[in-house]
Amino acid sequence: MSDLEGRVVFVAGGAGVIGAATCRAMAAEGARVVVHCRSRIDHARVLAASLPTPAIAVSAELTNPEEVAAALAEAIAALGPIDVVVDAAHPGQEVAAVADLTPGILREQFSGALGFQALCAGVVPAMRDGAWGRIVYVSGALMARPAPGFGAYGAAKSAATTLARYLALEEGRHGITVNVVAPGRVVDPTDETPLDAEHAELAARLLERMALPDFPSPDDVARAIVALTAQGAVTGQTVWVTGGEPIAA
Repeated sequence: MSDLEGRVVFVAGGAGVIGAATCRAMAAEGARVVVHCRSRIDHARVLAASLPTPAIAVSAELTNPEEVAAALAEAIAALGPIDVVVDAAHPGQEVAAVADLTPGILREQFSGALGFQALCAGVVPAMRDGAWGRIVYVSGALMARPAPGFGAYGAAKSAATTLARYLALEEGRHGITVNVVAPGRVVDPTDETPLDAEHAELAARLLERMALPDFPSPDDVARAIVALTAQGAVTGQTVWVTGGEPIAA
């Protein structure tokens, strides 16, 4: 029996590509899954209904404490206390040089870090009481491997990653582990949308740096997340899912 059998897993950003893969992977381990989204609630409901274990969909703006509290209460009422949180939520990337960033772009990008903290604040007290919890933040290689135009996104991911490391230090004595999974470029094999010239050039450069011949898939990222939540001997770590691209961090 999996260590996640019967556990309640809250996947923030569960309607996204990596989030959806994580929901499916957790359900395959026997977990009960809460599929969270900010706006794609119909998509999240369809995904929840397709999972082989009990699952529900909830919607909340993670930077709004009242909405977070309501979503958590709905999840707990339906499935029970939350044991695992995976935060794969983040606003879309804004491509702009650092000198050209506006306060609005920065606020939007850093809302991901604010949302991660708000979600943790909502679940950690109960995890402390139960002396068990698993939290995984989905960051990105851009926080450590700069690419022109992605400064705001990389800085926001770096900020949330630092929060995760501090949370791991502070909550380990309560049986709570906190880790980070940092993907590089991830390719969904079902997505045939062509890349624009800028992203295609970046992808070609990354492929040259990688040890493996193909980019990781969403399922590859999800398997790394499951591995970190299925045991309790690792905390405060960052796992780079980059196909072997060297990351200096």
